[in-house]
Amino acid sequence: MFPRSLECRLPVTNYCSANSGQRGWYPFSIVVSTFSLYLGISHDLLADIPCTKSVLSRRPVVMACAGQGGGSRGEGKEVVLVTGGAGFLGQHIVRELQERASDVGEIRVFDARPYVNKLGHAQPKPVRFVKGDLCCQDDVMKALDGVDTVIHTAGVVSYGVFPDHDRMQRVNVDGTATLLEACLAKRVPRLIYTSTVDVVIGEEEIREGDETLPVPDTFLFPGYPATKLRAEQLVLAANGAAFTTGDDTGRLHTLALRPNVMYGEEDPFYVTSGLRSAEQHGGCLTRVGDGGALFQQAYVGNMAWAHIAAKRALQRSPEQVGGHVFFVTDDTPLMNTFDFMEPFLSARGLSLSTYHLPYRLVYNLMRGTEALLRLISPLYKLNSSTAACSVAYVCKTFYFSRRQAELLLEYSPVYSYEESLAKCVDYYKNMDLK
Repeated sequence: MFPRSLECRLPVTNYCSANSGQRGWYPFSIVVSTFSLYLGISHDLLADIPCTKSVLSRRPVVMACAGQGGGSRGEGKEVVLVTGGAGFLGQHIVRELQERASDVGEIRVFDARPYVNKLGHAQPKPVRFVKGDLCCQDDVMKALDGVDTVIHTAGVVSYGVFPDHDRMQRVNVDGTATLLEACLAKRVPRLIYTSTVDVVIGEEEIREGDETLPVPDTFLFPGYPATKLRAEQLVLAANGAAFTTGDDTGRLHTLALRPNVMYGEEDPFYVTSGLRSAEQHGGCLTRVGDGGALFQQAYVGNMAWAHIAAKRALQRSPEQVGGHVFFVTDDTPLMNTFDFMEPFLSARGLSLSTYHLPYRLVYNLMRGTEALLRLISPLYKLNSSTAACSVAYVCKTFYFSRRQAELLLEYSPVYSYEESLAKCVDYYKNMDLK
């Protein structure tokens, strides 16, 4: 059975056929179409965190994608399962497991979308793709056969005026609970959870935020941070829980990471949406705010590496790091979001506007639009994909300290900002925006 501390927080629901959908997040995107002010950034796709979708069959589909196949703990090395491994962050975690994790013998990807190596890295280790539904206990149990460590990145993001609260609850919270229950039944000793900095972001700005930050009374974004926080609490509460099968000697150890907004190869959301907006609007991306707000971005490769460092720390000192949460950042300089976009725009022959639209003007127009949409929703429900809180997000300062991750996880970025920038300029310059 599920640990009592978790049962009291959430009833575990075994969904095997309901839809979960796919959403995304462009935190700097602003759409004020009602007033013909369009800065082109939507909140209605999957963000940094890939998610599972419905599956046609209750049986998970298992495929060997590379190497010699899998299914056993060969040569005494670890089997690592990455939920959402076909997505943006998941792809980079798989690459880091291939290139920087000599203790790993097999990589397993659990996702609703087929896994394809989109980064083009070498694959000396076997990769098994398991197609399944995160909320289906049978699918998850089968995916966990022989697994030593789970890196749980799968989730749903939904913003806008009318975010899909039910879908986020189902995947982010109920799906995480199902995964934890399965880990205890399958005697999986380690789980690393991908949370988000959004769980501490409210109306107040944050400078050098650390793990002592309280949860705000009101989240800046509705819906998504609340479900991520509940899932994070479930994960941390499961730390030290005894396995529910076999003898009573084994326990599950968990921790959670809170990465920043990510950019990098295969990013279809963050920088990409700004580039697409500029191309659709005369080759220029419009600035909002006075440019003084500092935003913290991170290269996705470093955020992926942080998960490998967390895995090693849980192996090395589970009693010290288990049950804790860690902010993870890299050496990307703090800068205004629009200034950050400039080299990627320039690489495609695009530009930033020379003028700045006033933050309060845009914010109030957005709030007025939202009020109108809510007013007419009983008759006609039209959802604006971006809410006023998106404008606030890019026009306020939010940045965090990785000190605890450096001390306890022995994490430090493996890609310099210069290297990250070079990789990304080339990627964004040549990517297909259609």
